[in-house]
Amino acid sequence: MARPDYFKQLAVKDLLFLQYKCPQAEQHVYLFTHFNQISFTLSGKKILHHGTKSWFLTDNTSLFVRKTAYKQEQVHTVGWEILAFYFPDSFLQQFFKGCKSNLPLRNLPSPPSDMLISINVDEATRAFFYSIIPYFSQKTTPSENLLELKFKELLYIILSNPENAALLAYVNSISDLQKPILHETMEANFMYNLSLIDFARMTQRSLASFKRDFIEIYHTSPGKWLAQKKLEYAMLLLNTSKKNVTEIAFDSGFESVTHFSRVFKDKFGLAPLRYRKQNQSLALINQ
Repeated sequence: MARPDYFKQLAVKDLLFLQYKCPQAEQHVYLFTHFNQISFTLSGKKILHHGTKSWFLTDNTSLFVRKTAYKQEQVHTVGWEILAFYFPDSFLQQFFKGCKSNLPLRNLPSPPSDMLISINVDEATRAFFYSIIPYFSQKTTPSENLLELKFKELLYIILSNPENAALLAYVNSISDLQKPILHETMEANFMYNLSLIDFARMTQRSLASFKRDFIEIYHTSPGKWLAQKKLEYAMLLLNTSKKNVTEIAFDSGFESVTHFSRVFKDKFGLAPLRYRKQNQSLALINQ
């Protein structure tokens, strides 16, 4: 965050306000966050992908990103300037417990399983986002109490909007959780090239606690489970998508195409491209 031409930030405790001009040069980058994030696009465009779903971000759109990994796609040469707000589950839970009596909790839908949740931006929400911008350039840094209040104001404005019932349902569902549900995080993020430490941080556990809880749930080691899940996902993409082998390797969480091809052949007896061609031939024969 030491690039004032790209980043302006305000921080208090575990909370972070960020005004950010994205310097992304590559077509795709893979990112992950162990905090919740609310983003608001001031200008430009980006596409975020998670699993088989995509979210197109443009001017005045907003998104809630849970603790997760995702792929960020550049849209041609269009820039992207956003406001981003980062906060842990504990802050979200504390806020919800203090304000839930004033939130529209009746007839909520089922909590969404998506790791990214679109936020409806009404006039109050838009006005809040633009009111924050002057704080980044004023000479006197805002007090910690003011910044914390602004975080709570943002959450209240968003969650009190009936159009954001899906997000409210998610917040309600985690209000009493001590830690994120481990298997939910794993099933949503196994296809990304994350370390075990990354997974531990997203599930708010020490590495030792993460490994212990993982084995208790899956009855195998995280490394073996991740290797199997990535290969199964790569096989699915080979069979059902038009992506090339390079795209499939990285979209399945492998470090390189060479590594992917080697472990795929070791497991299934065929190189990925050979496997795809053989399966396509068998499909044609069986038509």
